[in-house]
Amino acid sequence: MNQLSVLIVDDAKFICELVSKIVKTSFPGSTVTAAYNGQEAQSIMQTSHFDLILCDWEMPKMSGLELLTWTRQQTQYKATPFVMVTSRGERSYVLKAIQAGVNDYLGKPFTGDQLTQKMNKLLSGETRLPNTRKIDQAAASLDKAENTPPIPAKSALKPKGLAQLRVRDQVIKCAIKDLSLRDVLVVIKNEGVFPTILDQAVVDIEQLSGGSVARVNGFVERIEAMERKIDAPFINVKVAFVDDDPDKMDHLAKYIASVR
Repeated sequence: MNQLSVLIVDDAKFICELVSKIVKTSFPGSTVTAAYNGQEAQSIMQTSHFDLILCDWEMPKMSGLELLTWTRQQTQYKATPFVMVTSRGERSYVLKAIQAGVNDYLGKPFTGDQLTQKMNKLLSGETRLPNTRKIDQAAASLDKAENTPPIPAKSALKPKGLAQLRVRDQVIKCAIKDLSLRDVLVVIKNEGVFPTILDQAVVDIEQLSGGSVARVNGFVERIEAMERKIDAPFINVKVAFVDDDPDKMDHLAKYIASVR
């Protein structure tokens, strides 16, 4: 499609830049505009027209669901393809998006091919709402994970929480070794399949008691074996955060203070 106009809405600048690159590579000649929260997107949409909207769910000032609801109330955007691009994959969230009029759903982290396939289907008129069975399958795949790896005894550090690391199609249970507002260092089991440097990642941080702390977007910055041997049983993975959501950072800061 020539002169395709796409609006990307995400409070993480890194995600906007990544999606913009994918869109421009897959659809040469397209125009991509970024908004960093729902209110900014509203203002842009009132003065410009877009053929497709790719929107995050959790953002400051106005959520993706609120923007979707507003979008469907606008005459010029009633039928515009709207994709929710988010790490929120629970059944209840997907159902809310469907009820508000979403066209499709893409879970973070995602690949360029996955995003391109979604866009091709929507732009060719193959819009569809997920049925209940598919919602259940998507939620199950996002929630599926193996037991949390323990911190090896030779490490003097006590775990500062638990986490799920979502990278590409993997959901990996891990223990947190160190945590700041800029990054997190986690330990995963060596099962022969590892994340790759610069992979897009989502980290679901949990308290040791099981309560949820935050779900933060980032990218894999470093990977290393915990022991100097080829079959080291545990791997360190450092993820740099790219989220700019002040609410997430506030919750994260309070949690960090509680485990120091």
